[in-house]
Amino acid sequence: MAAQYLSDPRTSHGLANSGDSQLRLVLVGKTGAGKSATGNSILREKVFPSSFSAVSITKHCKKGSSTWKGREVVVVDTPGLFDTEVSDAETLKEITRCMVLTSPGPHALLLVIPLGRYTPEDQKATEKILTMFGERAREHMILLFTRKDDLEGMDFRDYLKQAPRAIQELICKFRDSYCVFNNKATGAEQEDQREQLLTLVQDVVNKCNGRYYTNSLYQKTEEEIQKQTQVLQESYRAELERVKAQIKQEFEEEIRKLKDELEQQKRKVEMERQLAEREAYWVSRQQTAREDVLSPNKILEIIHTLSQVASFVFSLFKH
Repeated sequence: MAAQYLSDPRTSHGLANSGDSQLRLVLVGKTGAGKSATGNSILREKVFPSSFSAVSITKHCKKGSSTWKGREVVVVDTPGLFDTEVSDAETLKEITRCMVLTSPGPHALLLVIPLGRYTPEDQKATEKILTMFGERAREHMILLFTRKDDLEGMDFRDYLKQAPRAIQELICKFRDSYCVFNNKATGAEQEDQREQLLTLVQDVVNKCNGRYYTNSLYQKTEEEIQKQTQVLQESYRAELERVKAQIKQEFEEEIRKLKDELEQQKRKVEMERQLAEREAYWVSRQQTAREDVLSPNKILEIIHTLSQVASFVFSLFKH
């Protein structure tokens, strides 16, 4: 089994940008825990495919976003990466994808556990998650229990008194940092539980002095994204210069052939309009270059590059 290949005590925190308008959340847990349905509840729309199944419906990490109090809430859903039967190689690939989607690092890791029977297999999956992310990541973790509707009105604290010992120990370990969700909820109930969770996430961020979770692999991920972004920005700048030169050449040749000064002036005005239009377009593309780098077409290149780095780190910690 892999152990601690995401953990790096030297780099457990990253300072959130004072202008960081995002709140980045990652849903982790075993297949069938209700991660996708929870993600949809947080986003208030069906972004992630979700249905009751023993087999993971989610095959790859996927990102969705919405807003809360003026901030963009980014939610990344993960497949059952930590199921004991999932290979380390597949886990590594999808963890890398997750890191790219939440770079420079998530503000909260939501450990999703369904209420009810908590088997030794479920416990092993939970332990694997805690081990892989490392002890220091626990400061950013929130327990999120699903299937609140199964309580049928019972108070969660009363449920805890008769819950499996492993669940009670988890609650203690996370110092009561938990939420309970009914993913069938709509309207006011859905809004209330969403508000409760996101307020708890904000509390976690505040306790961590505005920092998000990071480690050496997240830092490598961010370096690679920034490198690719700069390359793309240079490409867009070069394209802008090429287009401007082409427009000027075409118009200047046309203007030289015109005898009428009024017509010449009209063509000059048109040339300036086209130049301004193209400049606005390519400057805008430069500003959104990071989003382009993280588009489905480009993201695979980054995952491939980073998987090789992660694989090396992974080999150092593999037992």
